Amino acid sequence: MMLNYKTLGYWPTKGKMSPMKRPSSLPPAELRRHLALALRAARLGGARALKYFRRDIPVIRKVDRSPVTRADREAEQVIRGVLGKARPGHQLCGEEFGWDRSLDAEYRWWIDPVDGTRQFVRGFPLWGTLIALEHRGTPVVGVMHHPAAGLTVWAAKGLGCFVNGKRVRVSKVPSLRNGTLVYGAWRLFPRPQRAKLARLVETVYDERGYGDSYAHCLVIQGMAEAMVDPKVAAYDVAAAKICVEEAGGRFTDLKGRRTHQGGSALSTNGRVHDSILRALR
Repeated sequence: MMLNYKTLGYWPTKGKMSPMKRPSSLPPAELRRHLALALRAARLGGARALKYFRRDIPVIRKVDRSPVTRADREAEQVIRGVLGKARPGHQLCGEEFGWDRSLDAEYRWWIDPVDGTRQFVRGFPLWGTLIALEHRGTPVVGVMHHPAAGLTVWAAKGLGCFVNGKRVRVSKVPSLRNGTLVYGAWRLFPRPQRAKLARLVETVYDERGYGDSYAHCLVIQGMAEAMVDPKVAAYDVAAAKICVEEAGGRFTDLKGRRTHQGGSALSTNGRVHDSILRALR
């Protein structure tokens, strides 16, 4: 299959890779093929979810009391169909239909068909369809598609991060005294950490309570310096991790571990990262 690199937002490059790029365990040509597939799956899944957006649809409560709708389930089915057909040997891990946790697959796709279902249900347009490819435990491709907001972010390891076809980088703001901090749902922070976050907020130039994938996209685009996410699953942030890193930022959990499976997440421009970790410990 011939790839349209212009559509993907980059052109094949010649010569040596920039020393700032981390070496990839997969060749660039293979990463581009996986990225093209992830973009197609995200756009098709997002289109299915968008069909139900701002419509009167039933909302079901899961065991953990979080909401789910036909949009979530149908979008994931669409994405699974696309990925399963194209990559039959890969493991598919989705929020709505789960996965076999006993498998330790070399290639694993993380799928969140509607990240921000609570907002989706209320007609808030910043929900997203998220897809990431993990290779040997590390996200190497990520797509964060926000169809209602007209925003699509994508990245592949060593190939940079793009927003709607334009390459992006995190900000160069050196400290939160001059920066913007965004954070996820206040109620999800443990009580001791809420107090620490409240003290941190008093020291920043600006702060906002945006949540979910869209907030990580603000960091990626250089519109905010940090996003603190108190409670996440791997499918919530696997795509954010590779996108943040390819935009020149830093991603860890709130214990400082460079993982998308730590149960929490901190995306930053890199310069303010350690100060936030210290403030919240």
